[in-house]
Amino acid sequence: MAEPDVSQLMTVAQAMAVIDAAPVAPRVVRMPLAAAMGRRLAQDVAADRDYPPFNKSTMDGFAVRSGDISRPPATLRVTARVPAGTLPDTPLNPGEAMAIMTGAPLPAGADGVVPVEDAEESDGTVRINRSDGVTRFVSPRGADCQKGRVVLAKGALLGPAQLAVAAAVGAAEVDVFDAPRAAVLATGDELVPADKAPQPAQIRNSNNVMLAGLLRRFGCAVTDLGIAPDHPDDIRLAISRALHDHDVLLVSGGMSMGEHDHVPRVLQDLGVTLKVSKLRIKPGKPFVFGVRHEGTEARRHEGGADDSSLRASVPDASVPSAFVFGLPGNPVSGFVCAVRLVSRLIDRLSGVGVQERWQAGRLITGLPANGPREFYMPVLRSVMPGRVSAQAVLPAIKPLEWKGSGDLFTLAAANALLVRAANEPPLPDGTLVRVLEI
Repeated sequence: MAEPDVSQLMTVAQAMAVIDAAPVAPRVVRMPLAAAMGRRLAQDVAADRDYPPFNKSTMDGFAVRSGDISRPPATLRVTARVPAGTLPDTPLNPGEAMAIMTGAPLPAGADGVVPVEDAEESDGTVRINRSDGVTRFVSPRGADCQKGRVVLAKGALLGPAQLAVAAAVGAAEVDVFDAPRAAVLATGDELVPADKAPQPAQIRNSNNVMLAGLLRRFGCAVTDLGIAPDHPDDIRLAISRALHDHDVLLVSGGMSMGEHDHVPRVLQDLGVTLKVSKLRIKPGKPFVFGVRHEGTEARRHEGGADDSSLRASVPDASVPSAFVFGLPGNPVSGFVCAVRLVSRLIDRLSGVGVQERWQAGRLITGLPANGPREFYMPVLRSVMPGRVSAQAVLPAIKPLEWKGSGDLFTLAAANALLVRAANEPPLPDGTLVRVLEI
């Protein structure tokens, strides 16, 4: 079969639209707050009461009535001591003060706190030497947060500060989006595991560890399925098992039109509907995206019989039971497709919208015109300012001397990808560009 002309290939934008339109149903799990670090909330968390829940002292000192100390020095009778965690059992009357600790509730009648350094206590009385600003040492009830206010919104990423907020409002357990279950599978007779010595015509499998690392960065729980030889039966067995146990499967290699490129045909035999096949992208043209609905394979092998029991086993027939990405075997191609396309679906399976990761900068080296495919070029985005214009100072974007889709070593030196449009004209030194963080 002849290769299609570039003009007939789906664009990256069209592929993104297809992937974004695929229905997803993120799973929600309830877990102890202490185990929820790094998860995203599946529902809002609201304050269970006012914070602080009382008028709170923010200093060690003396609770006073500001009218009693308007003309310092003033001497007041000390009637009680209020440690943090204790509610005063009597109000503060005129001419009185109560010793109070940071975080303790003010007694009724008090409206200010005099810090200890501005007071002298002796024989049951306290001399107040200054009175300005005493009300600023009181945090009024509800000043930080009022009861019922949403303090963490659905989709919030739970980091240390967010965990502390949830704990403060009593959310000892939280509903979070479960991590998507993803698997990686490499295909090819030329591959050996990283811990094996390759024969002269073999290479080590770098794709699985790279793709698994990306998937973990995206928030997935990842299974490495190893290597499947270039034989349809071996590939079919590995893929079939993965489709039943995972939400997303990434298969690298075997995507082109060669004699040993079996993956697209095997996917279709297993009931995977291919939504995208080959892209107008460089690197990464042999890219496949497919969806599978539970029961599809069984119906296929039964000759398409109308089996209502199979249909009933699917809770929502519109939501695929598994998503498959077929990635090129060349590692940089697979990396580009995973960062640009796979991540979009993972974001939605994780309960959030697509997270764009773009940065601006200025080229420090001019580039020639681009070809007919959208081009993803490894670049180094410096943390130091680049060329200065009259309007702005932006980081420098340095294109790296990339040697092609197998050049992992240049990719490892990059921290971003410069995305060039198809048939883009030459870009002179100093051009303002956007780059995709990697």
